[in-house]
Amino acid sequence: MHIGIDIGPVAGTRTGVGHYCYYLVKHLLQLHDGCSLKGFSTGLRGVDASVFGSELFHRHIPVPTRVAYRIWETFQWPPVDTLLNGVDVYHATNYFLPPTKAAKRAVTIHDLSFLAVPHLCSPKIVGPFSRNIGQFARDADAILTYSKSTTHDIVEHLGVAREKITVAPLAVDEGFQPVPRETAAEHVKSRYGVQPPYVLFVGTVEPRKNVPTLLRAFSKLRHEIPHQLVLAGATGWEPQRFHEALEETGLGDRVLQTGYVQDHAELAAFYSAADLFVFPSFYEGFGLPPLEAMTCGCPVVAARNSAIPEVVGDAAVLLPADDADAWAETLRALLHDEDRRAALAEAGRQQAARFSWHDCAVRTAGVYRSLASCG
Repeated sequence: MHIGIDIGPVAGTRTGVGHYCYYLVKHLLQLHDGCSLKGFSTGLRGVDASVFGSELFHRHIPVPTRVAYRIWETFQWPPVDTLLNGVDVYHATNYFLPPTKAAKRAVTIHDLSFLAVPHLCSPKIVGPFSRNIGQFARDADAILTYSKSTTHDIVEHLGVAREKITVAPLAVDEGFQPVPRETAAEHVKSRYGVQPPYVLFVGTVEPRKNVPTLLRAFSKLRHEIPHQLVLAGATGWEPQRFHEALEETGLGDRVLQTGYVQDHAELAAFYSAADLFVFPSFYEGFGLPPLEAMTCGCPVVAARNSAIPEVVGDAAVLLPADDADAWAETLRALLHDEDRRAALAEAGRQQAARFSWHDCAVRTAGVYRSLASCG
């Protein structure tokens, strides 16, 4: 069975989709189940296929990806399976479904934030992603996604039969490990100037992540706790909403932004030294940061919406995303209750252990086999 798979998201600095593609391919290659992978990519920057740790046939077309998409949209040519010298199934890993001559097609839909909460997403995403996603979902022979929540969104917004969708949850990599607390605290202090104790948020600072509610909650506690609020993540679109909230709350001296932290060891140190991890996002297709936090034994407080409850189970405190008073009350109680935090940390470790990239790869390979057998 020959499988073509888009590995283009792995090029350059890997963020969400890039991490998914990297770990999925890496673990598919480790299955040794008779599934032969052929990588495919477009873009001015090629992909170093050696990063997967196993030999991978790879075809790269040095054309800007947006140009390739436009050609495929307009002409429905060239078929991507022909460019790969024939495959049984082609897996589009990043929403866009290119044409094939004979191969069955699977597409990964990571989330539908641009349809579910378009007012919280950049217009640069809403327009292009919304234009074709319905047609791609209907044309695909199978759809992969991360959660039951996104499955519901796909059915509701795109009118696709639920039976066409397979949930293959994400995981943290096996190399993502907790760091001894004292070692972690010393590292974030010397490397980033972060002085524990602190409360941690990881994610892009943009409207969908709802950091202003976190700032308002934290401001209610400023005279009761010694903690800093650490925001580990890049600044996304409409940063003025964040800056207005920061000015409104007067928390400038208590908030520290680190920028994007790519290295897993660095990020694990942040989680391991934090007293709490907070995640007030309005919408997630999965929610990997809470899973990373639980892996490192950091107690989690998160929003009760979208896919987040599926990820954290009973191992986190869940709150309405936009209720600053509830967030303040919960943070106050937990930061003064070390035993409760320890109980949440242990429950989190057990919950995180339920997710693995091996399982994600097995479920994905099952979709490939199903499509190939009905060809």
